[in-house]
Amino acid sequence: MPKELMDIIKTKVKRHWIAVLGSMEESYKQSKSGKKQRQYIAMMLCKIENFKQEHEWSLWNILHKCCWLNQYQIQLKEV
Repeated sequence: MPKELMDIIKTKVKRHWIAVLGSMEESYKQSKSGKKQRQYIAMMLCKIENFKQEHEWSLWNILHKCCWLNQYQIQLKEV
């Protein structure tokens, strides 16, 4: 995986998921679906933090869910 792409994932994408996690309403965080979403986001943040070359497919999955390509620039999707 290109170093530039890895840097984007570790800065922009990670920051984006942390912001999504922080912006959740407290009542939603306590609901069943909120807990599932928080677990999912936490799992993605762990994958980004503990990246290893053999786990490239999981990072591509994260990119596919939260980014899109616009004129050869990676941009975050609105959640």
